[in-house]
Amino acid sequence: MIIYLKTINGIKVQCSENENQLLYLNTDLSVHKVLDRSLKEMKYVILNENLLYPELFYTEYCHIYKKSHGDTFTKQEVRHDITIMTGNLAGIEFMKTYGHYHSLINSEFNTAPEVIEILHGNGLILLQKPRKIKDKAKNIEDIYDFSFIDNVYIYKVSKGDTFIVPPGYGHIIINQKPSVLIFSSLISSKAQSLYKNLFKYKGGAYYVIKKNAKQVFVQNPNYKNVPKLQKKKNTSAWSYNKIIDNNQPIYTNFLENPNKFSWLNNPDQINWERFA
Repeated sequence: MIIYLKTINGIKVQCSENENQLLYLNTDLSVHKVLDRSLKEMKYVILNENLLYPELFYTEYCHIYKKSHGDTFTKQEVRHDITIMTGNLAGIEFMKTYGHYHSLINSEFNTAPEVIEILHGNGLILLQKPRKIKDKAKNIEDIYDFSFIDNVYIYKVSKGDTFIVPPGYGHIIINQKPSVLIFSSLISSKAQSLYKNLFKYKGGAYYVIKKNAKQVFVQNPNYKNVPKLQKKKNTSAWSYNKIIDNNQPIYTNFLENPNKFSWLNNPDQINWERFA
């Protein structure tokens, strides 16, 4: 099955669902690197580390844009990625991203926010907030106790939904459906993805598994504290339209109004507590 993404995200690419990869229709696209997230990497954050299948969880296309738009992305220090995730099960657990936190970005207390847009399929976004132990620091490790999770949210997302990962939250994207999940993202090109504190606790605060043909959330016992999971709707907290009031795809929206996305590099511009 070929999935056409041009009308969804504004750049002319297709996806081959069977091969879990993008197909470039012309030579005007630039991709900095392609990352395959394999079982070898994922075994440290999944429920059953002894799995032998599937070999591939998802593929990331990093810094993907039209070559003619490269100067805008470079000048604004913003990165655009596309990720394709298969719909297979990993044992009894649904497919997911590795998950990560973000580094501090031009701030002593705010980590880099990220915008995520669902291009195809349906999924879940798990957000978890570790306990704050210090108001300000030079790195995120000194601000939070990652073993103690204060809040965990789960959001259902589907094609066309746009979602903001706010500062301070780790996030994992889960594909609980049998079909492929495709999403794009915008984030500061200076931001770092920090995996250590999800690796250390063997994944996120909850695993999402299939049990008796139903979706079940299982608490991760490796953390010192995990609160009750809060199920939320994407129309309230973390809503993209609270900051960017536009129904265009994030790619074209950014190109037309790059200054409106200055908070990606300067998150202190926004009162995130009020935003939540």
